[in-house]
Amino acid sequence: MRTFTHRSAAAAAALSLALMGTGCSGSDSPGDSSPKGPVSMEFWGWAPGYDKITAQWNAAHPDIKVTFKQIPSGAKGGYDQMTNAITAGKAPCLAQVAYSDIPSMLVKNALMDITPYASGDTGTYLDWAVAASSAGGKVYGIPVDTGPMALYYRTDLFKKFGIAKPPTTWEEYAADAAAVHKADPSVAFGTAPQDAYDMSALTWQTGKSWFGTSGGSWKVAIDNPGTQQVATYWQGLKDRKLVMNNGNAWDPTFNKASEAGKVMTFVNASWAAAGIKGDLKDLAGKWAVAPMPTWASGDKASANSGGSATSVLTGCKTPEQAEQFAAFLSGDKEAIGTGITVGGLYPASKAGLDHPLLSQGDPYFGGQKIYDVFKQSAANTPSTWVAGPTFGQIEADYTDAIGKGGYAQATTVVQQKTIDKIKSLGLSVSGN
Repeated sequence: MRTFTHRSAAAAAALSLALMGTGCSGSDSPGDSSPKGPVSMEFWGWAPGYDKITAQWNAAHPDIKVTFKQIPSGAKGGYDQMTNAITAGKAPCLAQVAYSDIPSMLVKNALMDITPYASGDTGTYLDWAVAASSAGGKVYGIPVDTGPMALYYRTDLFKKFGIAKPPTTWEEYAADAAAVHKADPSVAFGTAPQDAYDMSALTWQTGKSWFGTSGGSWKVAIDNPGTQQVATYWQGLKDRKLVMNNGNAWDPTFNKASEAGKVMTFVNASWAAAGIKGDLKDLAGKWAVAPMPTWASGDKASANSGGSATSVLTGCKTPEQAEQFAAFLSGDKEAIGTGITVGGLYPASKAGLDHPLLSQGDPYFGGQKIYDVFKQSAANTPSTWVAGPTFGQIEADYTDAIGKGGYAQATTVVQQKTIDKIKSLGLSVSGN
């Protein structure tokens, strides 16, 4: 667990910098104005299973009713809906916010300081997840899950093409992809990175970070050797048509290709298991999970993608009750179980990591204990990653730039655009 301690320090420093130069420090802590009697609150999020967890809460807490509203993920407009609602004075009390986006939401003064209510709960979650949800000693969210990465692969197609085992290195991955392409050019071995989420997770594995902090200033290092290594590798596979130019898990094009036996693997986080189980029911027993391939033989480095907290948005009139619901969502045994089975969520709760469901075989994956793979991934995730204050902008710019050119060019373009964006926020910043 040593990596969590190191990552905590980096995350705390990064979030503190997110607030510098903006004239804000998150929403002011509320006084003792919480209303007496029954309370009603709204909760916005996108993770599968949150509606069921909300129902579990309501059944046990008749005096604090929470209504769940499904919204697009943050990258697809969910955060814009939140900030627009805050501006209009119509924001929900609670919202799902990815760790990577907490700094940018703090810059927008969209999150409420819930330290007075959450301080007693923070010790029950992984240290680095708490740090990623905090800034300047203040708590701005209750950690829900993390996203350890792995390789999802089709056991039936591996057998068909004579591949004895999943690749353990990226070199083996490329060799397997070439062999499959030679045997049947209509079959893609995997999927190409699509956006900043993909590129950041793949870069994370190299031990390089897109952001750093020094002397009260942000350092932008998106165009670093690790990212360029990732860019060169995947551009080569893409140019040789060894991978399909689409996403995975919830992507209709990917689902269609999977059903037709035309794609064999994809690299993604633990939560992607829920996507394929929900969308590709007829392929039960044909998927398995293996460790993410590494850059060197014998290396165990993995990565994290996603994971989120439940935050209280600025303007909430019942923050104490909102924090109680957030703590229930993350810490209640039944709620954690729902998150695992319905949402594929890997808990940020320390007790949740010992949940019985995580030690069981999954029938969809042929009885494999897939969470053993995710546990190994989480333990081998480098401690070097720092979240920056403009991930929403990075996501939009990366997606656009990848569509217009190669990964290397997109990386260079996004590097400069990110520096410019941070400067426009009045924050101190430098490049590589």
